[in-house]
Amino acid sequence: MVQEMGEMTISGFRRYVLSRCAVAAMLAGCSGSQPPIGAPGAMPQTSTLATQAARGGSWMLPEAKSEDLLYVATGDNVYVLSYPHGKLIGSLGIVGNNLCSDKQGDVFVPTGAYEVVEYAHGGTSPIQTLNAGDIPLGCAVDPTSGNLAVTNEASGAGEVAIFPNAKAPSTWYRDTEIYTYGLCGYDDKGNLFVDGSGSGNFLAELPNGKSTFRNYSLNNSFDVYGSVQWDGKRITLSNPTTQQIYRLRFGKLSLTVVGTTQIDGWQNNYSGHWPYVQTWLQGAEFIAQSSSLAKLGVWLYPKGGNANEVIGPFKSGSVSIYGVTVSLARK
Repeated sequence: MVQEMGEMTISGFRRYVLSRCAVAAMLAGCSGSQPPIGAPGAMPQTSTLATQAARGGSWMLPEAKSEDLLYVATGDNVYVLSYPHGKLIGSLGIVGNNLCSDKQGDVFVPTGAYEVVEYAHGGTSPIQTLNAGDIPLGCAVDPTSGNLAVTNEASGAGEVAIFPNAKAPSTWYRDTEIYTYGLCGYDDKGNLFVDGSGSGNFLAELPNGKSTFRNYSLNNSFDVYGSVQWDGKRITLSNPTTQQIYRLRFGKLSLTVVGTTQIDGWQNNYSGHWPYVQTWLQGAEFIAQSSSLAKLGVWLYPKGGNANEVIGPFKSGSVSIYGVTVSLARK
């Protein structure tokens, strides 16, 4: 499953997910009393919750801090659902497009105000606001160091800002062949991967400890600006237009697709450039929008096909979902 999932990488983190059976309802050999995510009746909408959701603003039910949470960014708010039950449990009252989270459960929300806002697990007030320098697009946390990478859009060439241990100040990295950056993700060794376009379409790698990108050309079968996520074995790149996830193998100068997953019913508002569509992928699950009525689909990965479960709707009316991440409670 990851975050990707924008996105929390699996290394150093999957053991917590597996130990709590957050994925286990869909994995053999793990039993537990929790129903699978999106199970019938898992989304009770009381009048109190409906009223709070309609008001917007920042609110959270008391049990949020002790439960695993699913954060969902839309064009009007960041909603918080219990995980894996899918109950609407709060909102942050902030607009963000893409999300990421770290092993401590902290959630990072890039905003259109040149900032990345950090929230503690289940918290309603920011614990830190980082100046991204330009308009932040997507983010990812290095599982080996806690460094926070943020892709930025600028009036000139964009850049990637890396905040050591998710603290200011940041160091900016630019790729001479990439003008517009998309989303980013780390593998389990701390190597950063970013998609973008410039002299061509590229997936660029910033090796751990290095300051220079290594570029891999993407052919026309790819969309740039899809989610870049680690699935536990390989870096993956999602394609919103064809609704596919590519598993990638990197050579010294070559990039090879070694597997493809078709995601039937994945609905997105991708128009070829904006908005970027950040999904969540880790281990055995892929989570993305499945309906215009604020519904999330949960697909088995790498099987794909039709959604295994559906969450919601957690909000009345139609809404576009631009970012998803899972935050685990501290035990």
